[in-house]
Amino acid sequence: MASDTPHPQVAKQPSSWFSSLWPRRHELLIAGRYLFRRAPSRSMLLFSLLMLAVTVGIESLYFLIPGWQSPQMAVAALILPLLTVVSGLLNILSVFSTVAVLGVLLGVAALTVVMAVTSGFQAEIRSRVVGLNAHVLLLKYGIDFHEYEDTLKKCLTHPSVVAGSPFVYNEMLLAKEGALTSGVLVKGIDPERSNAVLDLSRWLITLPTGDKPRLQSLQVDAVPQGGGPPLPGLFLGQELARKLKITVGDKLRLISPQTGLDALTSTEPGQAAPPPRAREFRLAGIFASGFDEYDRRLVLIGLSPAQQLIGQGDVVTGLELKTRNVEYAKKIGGDVVSLLGGAPYRSLDWEELNHNLFTALAMQKAVLSLVLFLIILVAAFNIVASLTMMVIDKTREVAILKAMGMSSASVSSLFRVAGMAIGLLGVSLGLGIGVLTCKLIERLGYLLDAHVYMIERLPTQIAPSELLITGSVTVLISLLATLYPSLRAARLHPVDGLRYE
Repeated sequence: MASDTPHPQVAKQPSSWFSSLWPRRHELLIAGRYLFRRAPSRSMLLFSLLMLAVTVGIESLYFLIPGWQSPQMAVAALILPLLTVVSGLLNILSVFSTVAVLGVLLGVAALTVVMAVTSGFQAEIRSRVVGLNAHVLLLKYGIDFHEYEDTLKKCLTHPSVVAGSPFVYNEMLLAKEGALTSGVLVKGIDPERSNAVLDLSRWLITLPTGDKPRLQSLQVDAVPQGGGPPLPGLFLGQELARKLKITVGDKLRLISPQTGLDALTSTEPGQAAPPPRAREFRLAGIFASGFDEYDRRLVLIGLSPAQQLIGQGDVVTGLELKTRNVEYAKKIGGDVVSLLGGAPYRSLDWEELNHNLFTALAMQKAVLSLVLFLIILVAAFNIVASLTMMVIDKTREVAILKAMGMSSASVSSLFRVAGMAIGLLGVSLGLGIGVLTCKLIERLGYLLDAHVYMIERLPTQIAPSELLITGSVTVLISLLATLYPSLRAARLHPVDGLRYE
């Protein structure tokens, strides 16, 4: 006879949100059984070992032995690791799972390479811009910046300003004997103080004597090649020197045509205008920044000769300031202007000076990253397809497990674990292949057209933060891709799986 006394309720152990998401041991074991092959093919295993040996040999030749860095070897050093990875995956995974891993791998690798190259472009161009320009330019409205020495002393009182120097900018005409001329942008600098502000010395090409030119050469008069009176020094870019067919020691002439034009507008009718100012120099050194805009147009001379050519007296265009942290140059420039009392002073930082260029690079990086993330999204559908096929293939086994008492949450968890394993494996291998590709490019030194890309070699810069973001977002996408197949498996009824058994 049944008792009317209610049965005591079994107290359930409290479970945290974390423990409900983290897979249990038996779920990991079943997921591993579904994901990995039990008996890999002997022939495929031998092929994988052979590919691994060949890959190690090719990589060693490419990275360790000089003279093997050719484009053909670079392609082989990239293709062989991919083939090794594919053959290795086929030894441990099914074909569907291998395809899913490869989709994630290729998407992550492509995104890693693109982000490294675009970051390299930004860093390389920034190093050239900052090397030939200061972190902050302090300018004054008008053309009467004659109190620059007192202003510079005030600027140096700012704790984040470590050095400063006056400069003069003006467009002039550079001429060589034999009617070879070129329009140039002349920058007059103080060689002593500019040495602490600019990083120009690392771009100067070594002289035939084996010595390296120094900025102090700009204020030293020396006899040019072919004899004649001593002349002050002048630096110019490699491309400009090639265009004018000149070498170190040659005599050149700088002409300031705007001086004559300004005088012409101010003369009375019938009065003859003074001729443009001109002065002879000797080529004291050639710099090769790799930044085509500077190497073709920029000319450096001493501050005093530049002021004489302009003919406006002891005035400068502005002050160049070096800061303790280039990333905060804009803020420091604003603080310096405030320190000076604001107008008529204003500041320009290195990034604002090249605003269009860096904005274009940032936009390019963002667009390319978005496109490649779409490729990763496409690869996520491979995970969906692979897990869906796995659910269909394992319908009978899932039904048996649920008939034995496994909960729907556990069934969902084991397929989610399998999908996450595919995603993590693809991310890990993709990051490895991406970093390897970047190292191959760096070792190869891929040449670019400086007229188009502004720099001579394809740069790469691997940022750990970007690798972390790429891997994290891809893992999240992989997790989302597992939701549909895992929910489908969880909704499977034991009767449906065993109906025809």
